[in-house]
Amino acid sequence: MKNELFKTLALLLVFSTTAWAQTVIPMVDGQSYIEDFDSGTMEGWTVEATGAGTWAIMNGGTSNSMAFQNAETGDEARLISPIFDMSSIGSATFSFRYTMMALYPPYDVLTVSYRSSETDPWHTLDSYSVSDWANVFDATFDLPDISATYQISFLGHSNGGYYIFIDDIEIAPAGGCARPMNLEAIEVTAFSTLLGWSTTGNEERWTLEMNGHSRTIETQPFLVEGLEPQTEYTFRVKAQCNNDLESEWSFPLTIKTLCDVILVTNDEPYFDDFEGSEEFVCWQDEISSGDGGWTVDPGYTILNNTAFFIWLNEEALLYSAPLDITTVTNPILEFKHKQPLEQGRVDQLMVAYRTSPNENWMVLANYENATNGWETERFVLPNASAEYQIGFNGISHNANGVYVDDVWVGNLVNDGIDETASLVTTVSPNPATDKVLLLANTAEGEVVIFDLFGRILSSTKLHEGHAEVNLDGFAHGVYMARITSDFGSTTIKLVKE
Repeated sequence: MKNELFKTLALLLVFSTTAWAQTVIPMVDGQSYIEDFDSGTMEGWTVEATGAGTWAIMNGGTSNSMAFQNAETGDEARLISPIFDMSSIGSATFSFRYTMMALYPPYDVLTVSYRSSETDPWHTLDSYSVSDWANVFDATFDLPDISATYQISFLGHSNGGYYIFIDDIEIAPAGGCARPMNLEAIEVTAFSTLLGWSTTGNEERWTLEMNGHSRTIETQPFLVEGLEPQTEYTFRVKAQCNNDLESEWSFPLTIKTLCDVILVTNDEPYFDDFEGSEEFVCWQDEISSGDGGWTVDPGYTILNNTAFFIWLNEEALLYSAPLDITTVTNPILEFKHKQPLEQGRVDQLMVAYRTSPNENWMVLANYENATNGWETERFVLPNASAEYQIGFNGISHNANGVYVDDVWVGNLVNDGIDETASLVTTVSPNPATDKVLLLANTAEGEVVIFDLFGRILSSTKLHEGHAEVNLDGFAHGVYMARITSDFGSTTIKLVKE
């Protein structure tokens, strides 16, 4: 697969950038120009460089790509195509793949341009400045101002990154049959996925291949149904166009279907210590900012597997598969977390729940302080449902990361806690701006709010284990909430922002 050449740098072998004599390639309807650099030669491509940076062919073990490399900060090198004679075609589509590698911003810049003749200036089609070690991106353009002396170019500008890779260049005349690009899974469930890809308008139908088995389809996006939960599927698509033309296969896309709803009962709680795999099982990672998300740390920094988040100035949410907790008598969440101190900084962990994948997240707790070791937290889960989800949101402040382990959802009684002797309470959000929700493992009780001088400011009653406290009229500062019930009493600190 092409993705391998972007991920495996250990096998890279640099080829020569010797310029060939200028080449003119005639373009005709029905025939695409494709360059994947697998021949190991430049095939009419030339390089104009300033400084040490250059473009060269690299071998990833299974296929080649073109790479911008050996560059110092400020270096530039332009990779220039052969001349294309497009005088006999009316229009054309241009596509390619790229990826960029760096650790810290500012990232390198890739600028894609065209010119209608060698004496014209370069005109920018688009620019890219990202760093993503795991993904390869597709780009597609309608080429403007086509001529008999047309060229495209890729300008690499170094800001201190590692590599810019490009590959699988295609120019398809409008009368041809272009390779489908940007194949993506728009929606993935436990039993289906909705696939979509870019089209040019010449397609009459497509051949869809799934794990080596093909079928003919006539619409896109296309809903693939009948899949198995927690299973990998690899898809690719090729177009069938008019005049019996057929495109190249799209680049493969591999997905993994989600887990089905997990039933949690009093006798069978849900538990995950992340020990079974170096990948998450029945957890999803959703990146809110940046490129990095949660990962399973297989004991590199802390003994035994843990869920781990540490990306500079970024944020990502790790959330569970839907859990059916409707038959659990008194559902609770228990987990361990660790947030080490780094030069006075601590990364942040927010814990949340939602009653179904279509609902909003509700915050259970927010941890912003360093921990000396593992701390165990327990929460009574409100609003039990048949598609309940738990979420751990990691927010980086350039510290030593957030660790989460031993996630347990089950019945409070079966956890060995004597309900008649232990009052368990939670409050969210905390800090708060106006209202907070108190949750307890008792149906009835009294809640009293007082300041740090012991003066009572308000009181309310627990009803079915819930109490809403209005802080809207309170000054900014710290307050205390004392909850009293037949289980006993406890006091919780409240912060009004």
